[in-house]
Amino acid sequence: MDTPAYPEARPAESGGRTSTEVATARMRWRAAAESLFPTLVADPSGYAGAVEAIGAVASALGRRNADLDDLVDAVAAPERLVAELEVRVPPSVPVALLVAVACGMRERDLITEQVRRDRSAAVARARATGSQWAVLEGPERIEDLTGGDAGGPAGCIHLHLPSGTELRATVDAWSREPFRVDVIPSGGTTPTGRSFTERGAWLDEFHRARADLEA
Repeated sequence: MDTPAYPEARPAESGGRTSTEVATARMRWRAAAESLFPTLVADPSGYAGAVEAIGAVASALGRRNADLDDLVDAVAAPERLVAELEVRVPPSVPVALLVAVACGMRERDLITEQVRRDRSAAVARARATGSQWAVLEGPERIEDLTGGDAGGPAGCIHLHLPSGTELRATVDAWSREPFRVDVIPSGGTTPTGRSFTERGAWLDEFHRARADLEA
């Protein structure tokens, strides 16, 4: 069975920074791990110390409920943050890269928290209207799902409330079979999925799977 394709979670939101400031900082912390760890391959003690320090900074950012604005500030003044937290950084480890990696970890936590809130709100809306389905991500109508090109796979996730089963549809223009439907039951049951070359067959499969769950 093919591996299900999952739409990427939307980024956590910033309260006051401009989109350019956030995007610039995000590029720095997302690239930091690729830059930092290869330099420490020949330095086991430095590597271990870096991992410990990154964990300490990331944990502190979490305890502070740091948002995107706080992360932008952190990567702009990494030495100040490390001094405030009294985190010991190995001499061989660049402080700027270490803090950036920790900020990347915190951003992933923020995304997870945002996804959880969005999904809870979608479920609440569906229950309030008496619907069997909650739209967790993407459009309500599968026919409205487009894209999947330069921006990466596009998709939607519909949750069948009575069974807890997720019905996912994705479009990936870079795949030989760009259209895919996945049925992901709750409780650890094995997911099923199919990929298609034609949009019409993909739409038919989505509606068939939806009807089976409603039956």
